[in-house]
Amino acid sequence: MPVSADLHLRGRLEQGPLGLILRADGGGTWELDAGPRARRLVGQQVEVVGQRAGFNAVACEQVWLAGDPRPRQTKIRIEYVVAGGLAACGFIAFLVGLASYFR
Repeated sequence: MPVSADLHLRGRLEQGPLGLILRADGGGTWELDAGPRARRLVGQQVEVVGQRAGFNAVACEQVWLAGDPRPRQTKIRIEYVVAGGLAACGFIAFLVGLASYFR
């Protein structure tokens, strides 16, 4: 099943046999693909934002306590870090080549 648009779910977070499970307030059970920081919220009411990644699977972007405001997202885009690193390596190689040319 393809990944779909954003989902915003609310329910109780539980530890299942294969990972985290959200028992949604409106009924239904969702398997969550969430980071390790979400495990500290097991047993509590939470809100989840992510994309549907299967019949009942959600690839989570954020998980936070229900009723709290949604936390600011501090995700670093790895593409930008890699592109910046490659550009810096290219620039350094250019300067080294330029310096060796004028020796």
